[in-house]
Amino acid sequence: MKVSNIFIYLFLISLFSAPVSADLIIESNATVNIPDKDYWSTAISPDGTTIAYVSYDTSRNQQIFTIKTDGSGRKQLTNDLNRKWDIEWLTDELAFMSYDNVGIEKIFIVSLDGSKVRKLLNETIRQGKEPIKRDRFWGAASWNPAEEKILFTSFEKGDEKIFEVNIDGTGLKTVINDTSRQWNPRWSPDGTSFVFISQDKKNLDQLYIANADGITQVTDDVFKKYDLNWGKNGILFVSTETQLASSEKIFVINPDGTGKRRLIEDGFNQGNPTWSRDGNTILYEATDIKGNKLVELLNLQKSEVISTVSPTPTVTGTITPAATGTPVIEKTPEKNTREELVLPLIFILGLIVIIILASRAYTDSKSKKK
Repeated sequence: MKVSNIFIYLFLISLFSAPVSADLIIESNATVNIPDKDYWSTAISPDGTTIAYVSYDTSRNQQIFTIKTDGSGRKQLTNDLNRKWDIEWLTDELAFMSYDNVGIEKIFIVSLDGSKVRKLLNETIRQGKEPIKRDRFWGAASWNPAEEKILFTSFEKGDEKIFEVNIDGTGLKTVINDTSRQWNPRWSPDGTSFVFISQDKKNLDQLYIANADGITQVTDDVFKKYDLNWGKNGILFVSTETQLASSEKIFVINPDGTGKRRLIEDGFNQGNPTWSRDGNTILYEATDIKGNKLVELLNLQKSEVISTVSPTPTVTGTITPAATGTPVIEKTPEKNTREELVLPLIFILGLIVIIILASRAYTDSKSKKK
């Protein structure tokens, strides 16, 4: 094959190759030794050295525990009778979901030594939803350390909506004013945006990003999505590879919707990915084909923070100014102009390259016959 032909082939491959999620390189991985037989809702500390999780005490009551990533220093933080789920690691405390005395799901906060436990809000609204198979997953509360605010999902007029509240329990409000259902919000690393799940016009789960400029649609596919988490190198979420697939995998995608790919190729079932705040570690739960549960730790190559917003939103919004904190956003769908321009251009360029290749092949074959 001529050298010029090789360059044309390389150009063609580059045109149709999917962009890779920016700078996410796994340097090493390890399995964390958690001694408890049953555990769930794992979360990693901001510095990546400690894991919090829910398991049973000796009386079979659900409690919050912490343990070092090397398997040492196991510590029980709570001591009550209520079920618990969805841990979120704050700056120097832990938030988790549980039930209050009248049986309503609430956000609770516990100190790292277990000496103090408090309920964040006294309002009667539900502030979480215990995960049940085949049920909609609301996701854990999400912590913004820069603004000291928490996002969570609750009901408003019968539909899931995203709420914001200060860490001291003041300033409760909804943040998106429209008729859509919204759940599983997660702050961006810089605290200026958040990703969440909503449904498009076909009632399909999609990822959206909300910030001061409006709302951006990130995905456009047919798969359900769970367990969102936004780190320095992209947005993690759990989904399936096909509509008939029985196992769920962790995917990573850039905030502008490019570079979607599997985070880890190995493993049967994966879930609950959490990114350490320094961006250097990802923790996730896995189940192998024999049903054994594992907690896996991925150490990442250090890199710079990537852009947290798409330059051209697929969905724009009208913002109703709020007194302080996150703007209240009203969502209005519109088409993605960038995709309308770029995709036809790529198709045309690819077609041109194919014609050139065919022409060269035809010319070569004629010259050989002579």
